[in-house]
Amino acid sequence: MILDRLLVGPAEFERRSGWEIKPEGACKGDLCVPLPAPDEMLFDVRMLAERLGMPLVADEAAGLWALGPESGRVLASAEAPDFTLPDWRGAPHTLSGLRGQKVLVVAWAPW
Repeated sequence: MILDRLLVGPAEFERRSGWEIKPEGACKGDLCVPLPAPDEMLFDVRMLAERLGMPLVADEAAGLWALGPESGRVLASAEAPDFTLPDWRGAPHTLSGLRGQKVLVVAWAPW
């Protein structure tokens, strides 16, 4: 879930994450996580991420945040490990050599 602000209303949070905000807390199916009462019906995504076990990664310069899934294997950061791959001509390119540029990595596997 990509956000441009850290305060969201319960309807928006439910629509975008699948978690319904109820009096007993944030609920998804039979699972409910207690939450403090909101101020003016807005929730701080940082608190929700912590309570729901969802990673929150920030791009401060762009003013964007990415709220990850609530369970399963997730990234600890937005930093990719360094790797080297050949281009279509066979010339090697290292990810760290592109630091400071936007990079799109596309992966495909036949299995």
